[in-house]
Amino acid sequence: MKTVLVTGAGGFIGLNVVKMYSKYGWRVLALVHNRIPNELYNINNVEVIKGDVTNEEFMSQFKSKVNVVAHVAGLAKDIGKDSTFRKLNFEPIKYLSELPTDKIVYVSSSDVYGIKDFINADESTPLIEYPKNPYPKYKIISEIWLRENCSNYVIIRPAAVWGEGDLTLESRVIDFLKSSPFIVHFGKWKGKCRWPLANVKNVAKTIVAVSETDKFNGEAITIIDPEKTTIDEYYRKIARENFPTKTFKNLYLPLWIGKLIGLISTTLSNILKLRDPIFDPTFYAVHHVSSNLDFSSNKMLEAIKTLEEKELVKN
Repeated sequence: MKTVLVTGAGGFIGLNVVKMYSKYGWRVLALVHNRIPNELYNINNVEVIKGDVTNEEFMSQFKSKVNVVAHVAGLAKDIGKDSTFRKLNFEPIKYLSELPTDKIVYVSSSDVYGIKDFINADESTPLIEYPKNPYPKYKIISEIWLRENCSNYVIIRPAAVWGEGDLTLESRVIDFLKSSPFIVHFGKWKGKCRWPLANVKNVAKTIVAVSETDKFNGEAITIIDPEKTTIDEYYRKIARENFPTKTFKNLYLPLWIGKLIGLISTTLSNILKLRDPIFDPTFYAVHHVSSNLDFSSNKMLEAIKTLEEKELVKN
């Protein structure tokens, strides 16, 4: 039985990753920082460990005791201080990559490609050189560090992660729709741009898949559902599920208005040092919902296929 250390195991993605490793017969060390979901205690072959991934001395206890490190922990926000993102999203990678005997699986983001219009982009797409937000900035820096200093790694780049238990992405849309009679779209696409959904199970399966094979070592994999969903379809799905008796009309606004609203939200949120935006959309979010974020899922499907084929042979 191989052992994996999953950081950020108390979060939405981390919890699902723990479940998937357990399903495929791994022993899991589930590292949590503050919140410990009760569900963690009911998963087979899981040891829950409370600690801080940014504490190098604490993390050193795992050196050579795990086959794989699945580094899920990090700060995924569109507001906040640059120094905080650096501390949480870059500094730990330097010593985490030294812990496993086999490899580190690093969870990055599809935002490293930039927030602009894409059509079937793949992993060969260049990363944006000067991101305007510290979130992709330190994901890119971490990826570069791994390529230059580590031989046994795989980079996972999820798009907009969704699924059962999501308390971030979907809840923001729900909060907006509570007070708005409109579904608002900015820019030329008028809600017809692709919203890059990535089911959390696809994220978790891919992470386990690359842990069980060396085929993808030194590579990156973008995680996005094969089914294409527009941003308008996504909003309306959430509206139907949460506000079945409420009718929403579409409101189309120029992109510059969205950027102005977003800039105000981001600036005020940062001045007030808020953990979450004072209101939506933020400047960064406006670019997300007004861009055609269309990526290929081929490599993800290839990785998942290797896992499923291995399971069939085992059974």
